[in-house]
Amino acid sequence: MQLKSNIPISKIDCYIHFAVKAGKVIWGIDNLIKTRKKITIILFDETIGQNSKKELDRYIQQKQTKALPLPGDYLNKLLHRENVKVLAITDSSLGGAILNYCE
Repeated sequence: MQLKSNIPISKIDCYIHFAVKAGKVIWGIDNLIKTRKKITIILFDETIGQNSKKELDRYIQQKQTKALPLPGDYLNKLLHRENVKVLAITDSSLGGAILNYCE
């Protein structure tokens, strides 16, 4: 899944911020694997480690969920946090809005 080239990424940034403020996110690959919540979309950093990437790919295949790769350190800069590599959105309306901007 890729971002559409003609859509400004700032719209997606707003949806990510709304989800974080509402508490509708799962932080990190370990928490993602443990959760029983329905995941709408998974956002991950392209600089994710090899083992984490394998775990994430396995999770995506098992749960049949959508994932969106983002440029390196994008989530860290956007959320002003350290070491954010995987962020899963659980809210269906916010996740669906992000999916609308993807191909």
